[in-house]
Amino acid sequence: MFAWFTEAFDVTLLATIGLIFLATLIGAYLRARRRDPCLKAFINYVVTIECIDGKVIWGKLELASSGLELRYTDAVHDDNHIESSYILYAEEFGRIEAIYRYIDELDKKTLERRRNDLKWALHPGLLRRAFRHVRNFISLASESLSEVIGVIIGGLRKPAGRYITETGEAHLRELGSTFIGSVGGGYDPLLERFVGQKMVFEIMEDDEVHEHVGVFAAYSPDFFEILDVQFPQKQVMSVERERAVVAEQIEATLDGRRLGVVNRSDQMVLLQSITAGDEEELVNVVIGASERIQVDIEQECPCALLNFRIVRELDMIVPRTRCVVRHRAELYRPELLPSIIFDLGVKLRGESKLDVEEERLRLRLERDPMAVSVMANLGVVLIQQGNYAEAEPLLQKAWSMRNSLPDNGRRVYQLLQEIRRKGSDSPKIS
Repeated sequence: MFAWFTEAFDVTLLATIGLIFLATLIGAYLRARRRDPCLKAFINYVVTIECIDGKVIWGKLELASSGLELRYTDAVHDDNHIESSYILYAEEFGRIEAIYRYIDELDKKTLERRRNDLKWALHPGLLRRAFRHVRNFISLASESLSEVIGVIIGGLRKPAGRYITETGEAHLRELGSTFIGSVGGGYDPLLERFVGQKMVFEIMEDDEVHEHVGVFAAYSPDFFEILDVQFPQKQVMSVERERAVVAEQIEATLDGRRLGVVNRSDQMVLLQSITAGDEEELVNVVIGASERIQVDIEQECPCALLNFRIVRELDMIVPRTRCVVRHRAELYRPELLPSIIFDLGVKLRGESKLDVEEERLRLRLERDPMAVSVMANLGVVLIQQGNYAEAEPLLQKAWSMRNSLPDNGRRVYQLLQEIRRKGSDSPKIS
């Protein structure tokens, strides 16, 4: 009946073309639908992206397989045009330092959605757990499954050899590999056991590595998703002499050489340093919620810049090139966690500025051996240089004189905990 058709057309060629067309369509669909699971969790949330070059972008995240778009909540007016979004291509993801979702910026509806997302992510139901196990199995056995598909296709080709050519067989194999890669890519048997657990992460920020505690929500070949992080965000405030400056979280006054600071938030605040003119003076004072402290600065100045670390609760996505999952956090006693929040970090390269500051502090301590704030700040510099052996006795002495410090030694106690934590092979600090 179809003799005329087979005489007019090469059925083998048509079958090969059909297979190539089908495999191309399905492969393109799978690739277009494949999105990073960590980035996928932040879709339709307002997020902030910090890039390694210092650029900061924020907006509602929309994600595709080839990149992402941040839609601004308000249009940005430039000299020649109006911008309403920012596009970051997948090839540019290497520019990302971190993506932040600030909890205190979410409205009631979005907070409820986040709670549901957390519930599904950290306490999955039976069906979701079964799907995850299947996906992990496919990822773990992907190489073997690809070989099995090759054997099956090879077996099918024998009775259908008239219709499936070597080219068609190659495209069927490619389709099988694409499907397996889309379903089960990126499984890591070591990381899998930590999903849903509170962990300590080492994260690279600029040229320093800092520790942060958070819930390990998900991982992909490129990113980690970390939730419920108490993150010490950098902030700078300018204050003029004899004038109160009131911000959302901080109130400051400067009277001659005396600085008064009030923490108006319900979180701890670290006053790191004061910059007056070209000179930066270390302070390192922790201010509790609703507390007021007074600091005597070295020289009188008409205005000063206050450098803070203010704790904010956030969720974050960090590139795996800038982050390592290091410890289980439940091994730490709760009182040690503040020392991790405000950890000094480890510098990745030498810092001549630290050497100058060390020499200056040593000279001040020689002139006044009982200057307890100088002891504490010299201890900070020595920790940043990795000189724990000399820093610890200095900080112990400062702790014994803690009543002379503006925060009654709260920051010194955190620094001593940091030394013991980093100087021990075990995270169980006594």
